[in-house]
Amino acid sequence: MCLVDSSTSIDIDTGELGTEYRCKDCDTRFKGLGKKITCPSCQSSNVKRV
Repeated sequence: MCLVDSSTSIDIDTGELGTEYRCKDCDTRFKGLGKKITCPSCQSSNVKRV
C-alpha cells in the first residue's frame, strides 16, 4: 500500500508505477505517488527519494 497524503491511500503493483522512497526515521523502503509522501509504517513525512 502507498500513502499519497494523510487522507488517501491506494494499492499499486511493484511495476513501473510509483517512485521508490526511504523513510529517514524508521528506514522503511516503499513506493509512492504524489507530492506529500508519508511513510506507511510510521506516518512520517521525513522521506528521501531513492
